[in-house]
Amino acid sequence: MFKYPFIPAVALLMFGCNTMSAHKSLADSMRAVDSALKTIVPAKMIVPGKRIGDIYINENADSVVAKLGKPDSSDAAMGASFMVWFDKTGKTVHQTSIYAHRNMGGADEKVNYIKKIRETSSKFKTADYGGAGSALKDVVKLYKLKKHNFPGNSKLWLYDNYQTGVGFEVDSTGKCLAVYVYAPGDSSAAYLDIHK
Repeated sequence: MFKYPFIPAVALLMFGCNTMSAHKSLADSMRAVDSALKTIVPAKMIVPGKRIGDIYINENADSVVAKLGKPDSSDAAMGASFMVWFDKTGKTVHQTSIYAHRNMGGADEKVNYIKKIRETSSKFKTADYGGAGSALKDVVKLYKLKKHNFPGNSKLWLYDNYQTGVGFEVDSTGKCLAVYVYAPGDSSAAYLDIHK
């Protein structure tokens, strides 16, 4: 069929090498971008259902006070407590809020267990880079989220994945203002409004 059968093989090999080179170059550039992005330190990591930074679900709230100092605002009644810390170091004031609850009547009644965490700083991100400051259109690509209204606030919505233990507070422009983390499937904490 071909007078010189080695010519198509040489052409294919040359084309293949160029294509391999192009793919390798593209992969290297993607890896470089990817490694630049993967700089979320553990202290700024959001892990749905588990933690935001160094604050863990079901951790004793007293240990958070030991880490962050006295809260800037707090309230407590009937075994429940709500604490807020304000970060005023940048141009925008950011909030870290926790809701905690005691096991009233239990042997561990003195432990104030963290049930929900809210963070408004864009420095905290999920492994997929979702967090405060993200656009809703980007966050919905990361999680299957369900939309809920905020009680008494028609300009804010909660988009959450109840089974995963993560929620995003979103304004009318589609911008994520805060991230919520709670134990997966914890109905007592998932839809509790700790917005302040």
